[in-house]
Amino acid sequence: MEEKDRSRDDKWLDELLSSPDLGSEIGADEYAVTSAGLTHPSDLELEKIIQETLNENWGTDQAQMETGLDEPTAFFPAPGESSPTDTAPVPSTEFRDDEFRDTFGEGEILDQIFSDQPLPSPDPAPKTEPQAEEPEEEEPQEKGRPKRRSGYGLLGLPHILSTAIWLMIILMIGVTVGRMIWLCAADVLAFGRDPICVTITIDQDDDIDDVAQKLHDAGLISYPDLFKLYADLSDAMDGIRPGTYTLNSPEDVEPEQMIVYDYMALVSALSPHSSGLTVVEDLRIPEGYTCAQIFQLLEDNGVCTVAELEAYAAEGELDDYWFLEGVARGDKYCLEGYLFPDTYDFYENDDPERVLEKMLDAFDASFTDVMKQKLEGLDGYTIREVVIIASMIEKESANDLESFTVSSVIYNRLSDPDAYPYLNIDATIVYALGGKSDLTEEDLKLDSPYNTYTNRGLPPGPISSPSQNSIAAALDPEDTGYYYYAFDPSTDEHHFSKTYAEHLAFLETLKEDQ
Repeated sequence: MEEKDRSRDDKWLDELLSSPDLGSEIGADEYAVTSAGLTHPSDLELEKIIQETLNENWGTDQAQMETGLDEPTAFFPAPGESSPTDTAPVPSTEFRDDEFRDTFGEGEILDQIFSDQPLPSPDPAPKTEPQAEEPEEEEPQEKGRPKRRSGYGLLGLPHILSTAIWLMIILMIGVTVGRMIWLCAADVLAFGRDPICVTITIDQDDDIDDVAQKLHDAGLISYPDLFKLYADLSDAMDGIRPGTYTLNSPEDVEPEQMIVYDYMALVSALSPHSSGLTVVEDLRIPEGYTCAQIFQLLEDNGVCTVAELEAYAAEGELDDYWFLEGVARGDKYCLEGYLFPDTYDFYENDDPERVLEKMLDAFDASFTDVMKQKLEGLDGYTIREVVIIASMIEKESANDLESFTVSSVIYNRLSDPDAYPYLNIDATIVYALGGKSDLTEEDLKLDSPYNTYTNRGLPPGPISSPSQNSIAAALDPEDTGYYYYAFDPSTDEHHFSKTYAEHLAFLETLKEDQ
């Protein structure tokens, strides 16, 4: 029954195959093209037709449902091949290739179909509507400001006029800058300046601003700020020292030899080696002066102030002097005994460092090699102890000859501390009292480390600036048996005694003479 039905269903196929027109080439219908106006379909239309055709499946869906095949069967099996019910024939790609290509031509869509690749859903090309060109936006012009016309420049002026204005401005700027450079150079190098005789004083606490202003006030410079810049770049303040300077002194310089000072010459003229410094000549520091007396003497002669000297003596940086070993700095009178008494030349408003070191250098020079050898021979005594003894000898001795005898009394007492625990030197109490000379019994009880009536041994420091003779006496005392001495007004010398009884007897004679 099934075979009869199948033969009845295939009867239309046999009739189609036996048709004489089958196999003729299928081509484009010339009548349709010329008469009806039909044309070859585009790729997009062809894709749409193929898609619709595939969706119809040419009846293969029903055949697959009947046969249960997953793959589509050949639509037109060749004669003699098995029927679709026997096997699942392979689709005839060759037939599809020849028929479709002959009918529809070439195309990417056909290549995808014939290569068994899935076809994408046809997306119609997006219709793009022609967009009207947007007119270019013109930059808004400021209200009320007319558009600049071609050929015009700055402020609407013609180019040639604006160019001339610019050239004039540049020329004026150049002339101004050039003039400023010339004025600055003339001041630095002293071009066109007349030589003058002037005295200028640089104080200890003056800074570069003060120095520049003083030079300007004296007529030596025109621009203080320019001098400050020069001083900053050249470190000029390192060379400028306090003092009173006379430039082109009429006593030393003839009018035709007067100097015009440029900036470099001014800095050199304000240095310690300048010939323009006012010299304080032949200032004598007396033997036996204390630091307080020396500082006051220097201030009275315009060399340095007492405050400047005290501050530098306590905290200032000094050269490394061998005889200052063991000296504790910090006290304003810590250099007591080492400021050698002599005659010096200083400058007005001199540098305190230079002044102090000048006197310390003199102490060093006064301490000869022979004296250093004798210092080594004094067993147990340091240079500081020798200076302390020398300072007491300086204040106690009536003359240079008896200095060595006074030195012997001090050393004799120091050598026998059990029998003579106290030196009993009046000069140490005078020092502690600030120079009081008429001592009383109450003064001898003064509570001070410098009171040698109540404190054993040497005082804590020198009490004056000893002379070279007193230092020599402290290094080489006379060999005596004296332990006492007292001043004899009748001879202006001291009377020396070996025992206390002799000493008291001499004092009684002094009372009788009064």
